[in-house]
Amino acid sequence: MNLGGPGFAVLSAATWGSGDFFGGLASRLGGLRPTLVLSQLFGFVFALSLLPLANEGLPTTEGFAWAAAGGAAGLVGVGCLYLALSAGTMGLVAPMTGLIAAAIPATIGIVAGDPVGPLLLLGMVVALAAVVVISLPDRYAGTPRTPVRQGSRVREWALIVGSGLGFAGFYLMVDHAHEAGSGTAWTLVGVRLASTTVALALLLGPALARRPVGFRVSRKVVGLTCLTGLGDTGGNVFYIIATGLGSLSVTVVLASLYPVSTALWARVVLRERLTRTRLAGVMLAVTGALLISAGSAAA
Repeated sequence: MNLGGPGFAVLSAATWGSGDFFGGLASRLGGLRPTLVLSQLFGFVFALSLLPLANEGLPTTEGFAWAAAGGAAGLVGVGCLYLALSAGTMGLVAPMTGLIAAAIPATIGIVAGDPVGPLLLLGMVVALAAVVVISLPDRYAGTPRTPVRQGSRVREWALIVGSGLGFAGFYLMVDHAHEAGSGTAWTLVGVRLASTTVALALLLGPALARRPVGFRVSRKVVGLTCLTGLGDTGGNVFYIIATGLGSLSVTVVLASLYPVSTALWARVVLRERLTRTRLAGVMLAVTGALLISAGSAAA
């Protein structure tokens, strides 16, 4: 498959978005903690199954450590995101988290010397705008705003920044792991090992504190979490490949377009209508991806 860095980054976004969609369904039916743990476990098993196929040598200690750190950072980002969404203003949380997560690594990549011409830079700006627009929640006439709890503004912003930094840390650390010689499959295993460990710690924490932990895990939930793990891990695979083929700034911006895939899955499976805001976000995403592709070819 000769798609180049931008092509694999787009595949990463599409696969990640699919995982998010099925993860959302599983969370509705079975709760957040079981979904998080089961999806990570399935993803870890999937990552291990790729090792014999990859035929890679053992990774460097430094590379594997970077991969594990990236996996832990990514799961912390997910945890902060869900906490922020549950307690804050949803119209602010998702767009700001996505913008922080994409903008920080992209800026670092450009400062580090990634070649960025005018067309490529325009495409990146348009794509970042698409991340914000597509992440905005639907607001219908007569629907009240989600209130912010008294005194929680500082906590809300702390969670937003924490989530954005967690995802940004994942992008950057996986890039470092690849550069340090961890390879594709071993980087994936390191990411999944750490994320599964953190997820299990989040699950067992209340039990160790002698607080009840409830479960509602049906066959449907197990199936959905399996699809979630496959989608999330598949997105990791394509992102790792993309970092080895293209520049960090381009890869991270394109990979951050995963909300587009989530919205399209919701339209096809749940028959949710695409609002004008979502359609505008999809159009911006397509335009940004095309500009980035043209700018990358020119560079």
